Amino acid sequence: MKLLKDIKQIRKILETQEIKFTVKGITSYERTDTGDYRDVPKVLRTNIYDGPITESISDDFYRASMNINKFGPSSVTLYTYNLVGVKSKSRIKYEDVTILDKDN
Repeated sequence: MKLLKDIKQIRKILETQEIKFTVKGITSYERTDTGDYRDVPKVLRTNIYDGPITESISDDFYRASMNINKFGPSSVTLYTYNLVGVKSKSRIKYEDVTILDKDN
């Protein structure tokens, strides 16, 4: 696992590359390699479709996804709509992001 501390570098990677990453405090309850169950960091990925900039962030299995509203100076702002059209917003601070290596 590669740890990046430079916020500008993390922002640029999230904006321009399809990568996997984790966010401090976002976990999922899963079975580990040793066979026991516990909270482990949830792996998220960036998605680039048509343009040069990341358009959405989803979980590793594409079950849940949020669109990107903007990349700000200290965080990325996300949004999604539920089945009845209610907009939900979220924010991920760059300082809470851990970029994973390409082989993870």
